[in-house]
Amino acid sequence: MQLRITLEDVARGGARTISVGTQHGSQAVEIEIPLGINDGDSVQYPGIGPGGMDLIITYRIHPNPKWARQGQNLIVDHPVSVWDLILGCELTVKDILGNNLMLTVVPGTQPGTVLRLRGRGLTDRHAAAGDLLVRIQAQIPKDIDPELLALIEKNRTP
Repeated sequence: MQLRITLEDVARGGARTISVGTQHGSQAVEIEIPLGINDGDSVQYPGIGPGGMDLIITYRIHPNPKWARQGQNLIVDHPVSVWDLILGCELTVKDILGNNLMLTVVPGTQPGTVLRLRGRGLTDRHAAAGDLLVRIQAQIPKDIDPELLALIEKNRTP
C-alpha cells in the first residue's frame, strides 16, 4: 500500500496507527515511520498485514511550500530587513519541528546568502543528521524616513 505523509512526519518519525483493507473490511495496525524516509521508499512490516502477512508500505511525501529538501538537508527562506543585513543581527529561526534556533547575520550579509545550522536538518535511520540551510531574503521597508532617503541619495555611488 501507499501512505502519504508530511515532511514533518519524516522529521519526527514514530508510531502511527493506519487502517489496512482486508476481505472483511479494515483492520487498524500500528507502524513505525522511519526517520528521514525518502519519497518512494518502501518498508516491509513483517506479520502485521491481513492474515499475518507482511505489509509493504511505499511512502509518498507531500510537497511542503516552506521547506525544500536536499537529501537530509532542509532549505528555508528567511526574510531579513535590509537594515539588519547592513548592520548585522541575531535571528531566531524555527526548525521543522518548531524549535527556536539562534543564527548570527554578520554586517554586510548579501541577499541570497545561505547560512548553515549544522545537524539541524532531517535525521536518518542511522542517526546521521543533515543541516538546516537558511537562505537570506532581503526585505525592503515600505516607509523609509525622507531624511534617511536624502542621506542615502547624497552618498550613493554610481
